[in-house]
Amino acid sequence: MNHPLINPVLALLLALTSVAVLASTRADIESLYNPKGLAGIQNVQTPDVAPRAQVPAPRWFRLSNGRQVNLTDWKVVLFMQGQCPYCQKFDPVLKALSQQYGFTVFPYTLDGQGDAAWPDALQVPPDVMQTFFPNIPVATPTTFLVNVHTMEALPLLQGATDATGFMSRVDTVLQMYNVRGTGPRS
Repeated sequence: MNHPLINPVLALLLALTSVAVLASTRADIESLYNPKGLAGIQNVQTPDVAPRAQVPAPRWFRLSNGRQVNLTDWKVVLFMQGQCPYCQKFDPVLKALSQQYGFTVFPYTLDGQGDAAWPDALQVPPDVMQTFFPNIPVATPTTFLVNVHTMEALPLLQGATDATGFMSRVDTVLQMYNVRGTGPRS
């Protein structure tokens, strides 16, 4: 599936994964708003400062078909609202799963408010909304998987689910991605 989601915002997401691996998710998201600052970090190496970037250790996830996928190759982008009852139900589940499986979540808020799981969610810029919601209705919560190497965004879910339901959907989407021949076959 060739998707028009490769743009400067997603390109910066790839840069974040290679430059600021040890930074917090909040710092990663904030750097999306400062492309000059991020470019400066990438291009400036001083002899007395050790490079900050490290290759993250693989986080292997075994799909139900037996294949393994490195979850460090993927980021979850969450669109939520602080007052959304479905978000209040789902967001703690997503946060726990991200800690358990080791994937990064980039939380964006549509109403300018975080919630208990993502209190520092950033207000989603209009260009990010246009990138992720060109042909689908805007609803919260909505999650996407973004491949950090290709910047391809794969829709996961709209609405709340439990941990089993979310990881089942991740399994299905990653299997479909690999079957198409575009994804790595680990």
